[in-house]
Amino acid sequence: MNKIGVHALTFIGDIENSSIEKCLSKVAKIGYDVMELPLLNPDALDTNFVSKAYEKFDLEPTVSLGLSYKTDIASEDKERVKAGRELLFKALDKTIDVGSTNLCGVIHSALQKNQSPKTAVGYENSLNVIRDLAEKANKNNVTLSLEVVNRYETNIMNTAQEAMDYINDIGDSNVKVHLDTYHMNIEENNYSEPIKKIGKDKLGMFHFGENHRGYLGSGHINFEETFNSLRKINYSGIITFESFSSEVVDPVLSNTLAVWRNLWSNSEDLATEALKFIRNGLQS
Repeated sequence: MNKIGVHALTFIGDIENSSIEKCLSKVAKIGYDVMELPLLNPDALDTNFVSKAYEKFDLEPTVSLGLSYKTDIASEDKERVKAGRELLFKALDKTIDVGSTNLCGVIHSALQKNQSPKTAVGYENSLNVIRDLAEKANKNNVTLSLEVVNRYETNIMNTAQEAMDYINDIGDSNVKVHLDTYHMNIEENNYSEPIKKIGKDKLGMFHFGENHRGYLGSGHINFEETFNSLRKINYSGIITFESFSSEVVDPVLSNTLAVWRNLWSNSEDLATEALKFIRNGLQS
């Protein structure tokens, strides 16, 4: 049976100790198995406190990160690539220290709208950094799950095929693909083909998000096809619910993700309904 997780930003807008503990308490009470922790500010994360808090509430941690313009490893600018490399290795250390075995998200490029396609130099820069990161991750039993996001958030990989090409270029078994229905809705023809293309062995993380980032089942994403496709490849990994609203999310991140409106205001109700939705889908 798949473990089911929820993104911390469904409940909190920062990663202060008090916020994380409050969030973990709510997540555990609702009945989730996993909470995804975004590294909004890796330097500020108290890993000793956080790891104990996860243990206290009997929840499994996963860690995510999105690079910025200044830390874009897919840039042609050497200083930005260097800054991105340093941030990623710091993020990996934090991942290890909180007891997680999965670092996911947009760690292959900046999470931003680009004004031009990827370049050969930028692509190679990204590959080189991720190869080095994967070497250390492998030694510490951490999987790197690279998120496939839409064209408005990266120019490196927007489809499952592009993700497979990228990880094949990496050539490391612990570098996998992170799919998300919200982004698949924009870039893919359907939900079954990308899941089949990636397959069980290369699918490191799966996010459930509605097309408008609101309540699951209230939009037009074909979740029945998604559940059936995951079942066909015998995916046994984590399924995490992700939803953003400017009610909770930090204003800077809201701007990055273009969260211009509140699709919900009650985090606990949203997360409770999402857990029911995913459980029912897995059992149907």
